[in-house]
Amino acid sequence: MRAVASGQSYKDDGSLVRACRRGDSSAWEVLIRRYQRLIYSVPVAYRIPPEHADEVFQRVAVKLFEKLDQLKRAESLPAWLMTTTRRECQAFLSGQRRWVSEEQAPDPAEDPPDVARALDAVRSEHVLARALERMDETCRRLLGALYLEDPAPSYQQIGERLGRPVGSLGPTRARCLDKLRKLFLDLGGEGP
Repeated sequence: MRAVASGQSYKDDGSLVRACRRGDSSAWEVLIRRYQRLIYSVPVAYRIPPEHADEVFQRVAVKLFEKLDQLKRAESLPAWLMTTTRRECQAFLSGQRRWVSEEQAPDPAEDPPDVARALDAVRSEHVLARALERMDETCRRLLGALYLEDPAPSYQQIGERLGRPVGSLGPTRARCLDKLRKLFLDLGGEGP
């Protein structure tokens, strides 16, 4: 892939996939970084040892590189990655000494219930992470401080960080959570 100067941020998968197809190596790096956690979490759900999870990741990345031009809709990229990674994991677990092609791989619909639940959680976490990426900086920082930091900072500390009065944090949190919920659903997340 030839390097193309790209200082832009890729907010949606469509622009990212188009840049990759044009040969933008920085877009490829963003694509792999964006989906690295999703891909690695599948072998974790299957309880595959880390050294083999690395191999699964590499195989999926190579398949993505080879088949990116065949992807019809960028919105289907997460599902394609999940299916491809599941097939690679199932091929590994089937005890085969060699890796098989996609056509020979076991049916990914045959996941055991505990793996299926773990993969559903992975899918939801990925959509939530994508939704958080799309939020404005204030909401990202506020929600990150409230729900992701351990230990959680006090409202006083958060107010000081954001340069906002403590009394405004509750209403801002409510607005940010509404935005996050909408983005989550828009990106394919499932509601309660």
